Amino acid sequence: MTGNHLLDSLEALDRDFLLATLTPVAVKPGDVLIAQGERIGEVHFPTTACLANLTFTPGGRSLQTAMVGYEGLSGLAPFLADAPCAWEVRGMVAGQALVASASVLRHVQARSPSLAARLMALTYFYQAQATQLAVCNAFHRIDARVARWLLTAAELSGQDVFEITQDDIALHLGVQRTSVVEAFRILKSAGLFRHGRGRLTITSRTALEGRACTCHAQLRQLGDSLGVLPAPSGGEPLLRAV
Repeated sequence: MTGNHLLDSLEALDRDFLLATLTPVAVKPGDVLIAQGERIGEVHFPTTACLANLTFTPGGRSLQTAMVGYEGLSGLAPFLADAPCAWEVRGMVAGQALVASASVLRHVQARSPSLAARLMALTYFYQAQATQLAVCNAFHRIDARVARWLLTAAELSGQDVFEITQDDIALHLGVQRTSVVEAFRILKSAGLFRHGRGRLTITSRTALEGRACTCHAQLRQLGDSLGVLPAPSGGEPLLRAV
């Protein structure tokens, strides 16, 4: 098994064909895998890394519109449309990924209705993320948004310890660093994680979920219903939306 949920759940013929072409790579936070406005030449299947879709304004401000982890692959919508990517894809949580040529994946997709259906379901899930995060950014408290962000990053990377700074989170959430500092103060005082020297350790995903905004549970429920998300890792059950 590769550790990527999409690859591991493909039909054997499709999976074996792709596996023969994949190249493992290490992904570091800040690595630009697909530049905004770039055409898709290769796609990345994270196994332990977590990627972010970031949209930048001409003035240099940014906002994250989706996370991509071991459930899927990078640059999916522009790959399907064969169009330039309207956002930047960069490394968010350090880890490993498998790289495939976009032309190879397109060849497999053309002959495999089951793969095409899986890619469309993932596309819908990533679109739902972007829509839900637009609501989240407009209406939810910053500490609840930070809790949601950390919890999702942990789930989609399969890690509870990762290198992250308050500046990094401010970049992804499109807020001032001072807002993230205050959110960290609230969440750390509740004992939800430890943070120092750029390393963050989540002490309880269940407790963190209790402080996250409802966007997390809604997206998790959607991903489960579509079958695009792997089973939760980390030894704690996930709460369901009610």
